[in-house]
Amino acid sequence: MKKLLSLFTLSLITLSLTAQSSDLKQIIDERADELEEQVIEWRRYFHENPELSNREFNTAKKISEHLESLGLEVQT
Repeated sequence: MKKLLSLFTLSLITLSLTAQSSDLKQIIDERADELEEQVIEWRRYFHENPELSNREFNTAKKISEHLESLGLEVQT
């Protein structure tokens, strides 16, 4: 009986985790769809405005502006 109860409990936990991961995947997919256009814009900007290694001043400025808009403190 103990084994049956343990197996049942394990099954419920597994089912719960599967449902949660499915919800999490959906949330991540929705958020990724919302961000896709912005990420493409950034990629195009960085490729159209290349900078030498260790001389990425415009890149750093663009990234720091975005991070500050999110309320983060940026140190460059």
